[in-house]
Amino acid sequence: MKALSKDFTQREKVLLVILGILLVLVFYYYVVDLPLRNQEQTLNGQKTTLTADVEAAEEKVKEYENMESLLSKMDASSPRMESYNNRTNEINFLNDLLANTASYTLGFSPVTVEGNQVRRTFSLSYTCGSYSEAMSILEQLDECKYRCLVTDVSCVPANSNTTLTGAVNVTVNATFYETLVGKTTDAGLPEEEVADTTSGTESTDGTESLAEGE
Repeated sequence: MKALSKDFTQREKVLLVILGILLVLVFYYYVVDLPLRNQEQTLNGQKTTLTADVEAAEEKVKEYENMESLLSKMDASSPRMESYNNRTNEINFLNDLLANTASYTLGFSPVTVEGNQVRRTFSLSYTCGSYSEAMSILEQLDECKYRCLVTDVSCVPANSNTTLTGAVNVTVNATFYETLVGKTTDAGLPEEEVADTTSGTESTDGTESLAEGE
């Protein structure tokens, strides 16, 4: 049997070399270059997302630092302590303070007494259009002429945003302080306190809840 063989011409050899180079280039593109490009695009997308998350976290940290700073200022302030019973003035102050919010609720717990000091704890929740408006209300509460200590503040977005850039919901727990020195009434004092200061007069104050501006 005669073996089959063929000698390639110079032109055919050149074409085969070119074809081989093209095959190598195609292989490199689909196996090496294209996957690398896709991976680079994926990493760039992840980098953009992480950068946005870091910026949002830094903004949130800054906002809470501002809130903590305000709370520190509140703790350090000591307005004049009014004589018992200053409830009406305190409620009027809070209603005026919250009048321009989108909505708010206000509730008082029964008063407590320690020595000559009366504590009137309250909670309020309100919604306003921006974080700056929320801070303004807290600052006005800080500057209240009646002695008041804010013990807790919570500020969260009022919508689906993850940052406090739009409307916000704020919850505040605080206490008004009054003194029994110069008191004008025993109404609303705990029963045992009234027994110590009067003969046979008893009066208690249940939790009072007010809802305004909704």
